[in-house]
Amino acid sequence: MATALLNVHGIARTSAPKANRARSSRRSHARVVVVRAADEKKAQVIQPLNGDPFIGMLETPVTSSPLVAGFLAGLPANRRAVSPVLRGVEIGLAHGYLLLGPFLALGPLRDTSAASTAGVLSSWGLVAILAACLSIYGKVTYQGDEVVLGKKTLTGRDLPTDALYTAEGWEKFTSGFLVGGFSGVLFAYITTANSIFETVSFFAKQNL
Repeated sequence: MATALLNVHGIARTSAPKANRARSSRRSHARVVVVRAADEKKAQVIQPLNGDPFIGMLETPVTSSPLVAGFLAGLPANRRAVSPVLRGVEIGLAHGYLLLGPFLALGPLRDTSAASTAGVLSSWGLVAILAACLSIYGKVTYQGDEVVLGKKTLTGRDLPTDALYTAEGWEKFTSGFLVGGFSGVLFAYITTANSIFETVSFFAKQNL
């Protein structure tokens, strides 16, 4: 509202232009603040998963990357189309094959004629211990009839319940891991009978 004022010369003047200028400056300042807030929001690379802060998980360029998601989906434990037994066998084969080498090259009996036998038995024992740990984990985690919660993908698509994450499925997975682990150790033992491996092991022992 304009108000008339008298200056020292008695000439009336109004204060409306000053008030209008103040209001226009406040509007321009508000616009600047809104633009800055929008820019800051666009610059964020870590946000709540699916824009929902109540999920309790953050979406980053790594976790939401199609390359990472495809790699994790291709791991044996996450292949839903494969039965839990076959998944356990595949994982056991990989672990059993890798366990024999350290026992042969670094075991206390590496310089004796019983190095191969001791390495195989030690590897089988470690596979049995790992299988026992898997069995204990399954007994503790999957007890009785529990309410199975639905799962969704990053895009919101419903995922069917994986048979592995049940009491019966985990038992099959553990059995497959035990068989695969023993088989992996045996296959590694057969490959160590090759003369090329024996030559490499000989030079490795000389350098230790």
